[in-house]
Amino acid sequence: MKFATILNTLATASPVCENTITDGLLTCKYSEIPGITATIGQYLLEQGVSLDDCLAVECTNTLPGALFLLYLLQKEQGFVLLPPSEKKEADSELKPVPKFCHYKLRILPVSKQEVDHWQANPALYLAVEQRTPDSTPEADTRGKLFLRTSGSMGTAKLVVHTHEGLLGNAGNSRDKYQFSAEDRVTIPVPIFHMYGFGAEFLPAVLVGASIDLQQNTNLLKYLDRERHFKPTIAFITPNLCEMLLQGKRTPTHYKVMVVSGQRFRDDLFQALDPLCGGRLVNQYGSSEMGAMAACDPGDDFEKRIATIGKPMPGVELKLENIHEGIGELYCRHPYGYMGYMNEDGQWLSRASEWQRTGDIARLLENGDMTVVGRADDSVNRSGYLILLADIEKRMATLDGISSVTVLATDQIERIQGQHIMAFCLTDTGVSLNPEDIKRACAGIMPRHAVPDEIHIVEQLPLLPSGKVDRQALLALSR
Repeated sequence: MKFATILNTLATASPVCENTITDGLLTCKYSEIPGITATIGQYLLEQGVSLDDCLAVECTNTLPGALFLLYLLQKEQGFVLLPPSEKKEADSELKPVPKFCHYKLRILPVSKQEVDHWQANPALYLAVEQRTPDSTPEADTRGKLFLRTSGSMGTAKLVVHTHEGLLGNAGNSRDKYQFSAEDRVTIPVPIFHMYGFGAEFLPAVLVGASIDLQQNTNLLKYLDRERHFKPTIAFITPNLCEMLLQGKRTPTHYKVMVVSGQRFRDDLFQALDPLCGGRLVNQYGSSEMGAMAACDPGDDFEKRIATIGKPMPGVELKLENIHEGIGELYCRHPYGYMGYMNEDGQWLSRASEWQRTGDIARLLENGDMTVVGRADDSVNRSGYLILLADIEKRMATLDGISSVTVLATDQIERIQGQHIMAFCLTDTGVSLNPEDIKRACAGIMPRHAVPDEIHIVEQLPLLPSGKVDRQALLALSR
């Protein structure tokens, strides 16, 4: 079904048409969406924008941002999703707009005093900048979505999705977590990433659920909106989880709370699960393949904390190069990406039938999967295969250490596979030195796994996706 048809159906379906999308300041009903998107379309036409133009969109977690995304899907417009200007990585060597884009659009902020003005003409809060494309893409951009990879381990690329595949991915999440029109879905994660956009926002829209968008959320904002909006579904990052654990005291019964991003520590999972009613799920996915696997919210605690459950509908997972029950994880996804492009719109590679995820996993007897680390994040020392994730997990149990990221030095041009560095965050008020930590490591792990270098940092630099910015950490060590 065309997305335009879905929106029109929601706008007239009772009682769905009365459900709302809000950002805490602005609110609209589903019945109002077609009128607003028509106004946006007319405004863009007046600015000279055609449906064949590819747009670069700086998207915010606001109602204007969400409605503009719905317009783009409704019209099958090709677009590149970008973070807001203030969220671009400072060290990025990429130009903010790919060379094949015809226009750059920004979502302008709306103040409390301008609410009536926005309601009268929402299109005026779009800033349109015409550009002269420096290149012609090797594929038709119409009906395509372009997402930048995080670039956490190197140069970022453009991941190419079709709108049809994006909606198929959203349908998988809708079915896995049983989104319904009665749900109230809070979105504190960025909708300029696949996680917030494809796995939470679009599934909520597909069923006409009420939606609460949170821009630049923090602990106080989240808890305030939780009290007033009363969400039943929420997607969060590990970073937001840590914030919630600092101030959330009263349990809230969610239908499901989903976490994704960097590896989620067991102690965080165990602490947060009772605060969301025992419905925490760790979703496995990527920018390329969208949501790949997750447990059901009703699964028992032991399964939800230890595994990624079973694949999403239609998704297949398999292990290759298996050794001692552990192998490289591959995925075949009916709604996966088309391939990678560079900033000029040239294909870097096409998606293969089976996509190498880059993770190492173990297949359990019941068919569930456990991801044990990254294939690239392992070293061979003294004949032993060492998973960096195992070192992180053990170091996180040391007194005084709140978070750890471990890197192998083949990523910083030293002796390949031989040097290991750990970057540690300590608990507030705790004073530790690297030698103390190294001695403690020797007591909880084999000698060949003890890091060669230990750095104590004030914070772990994060990308907008919530993942640790490993390139920034490597720069600290030089």
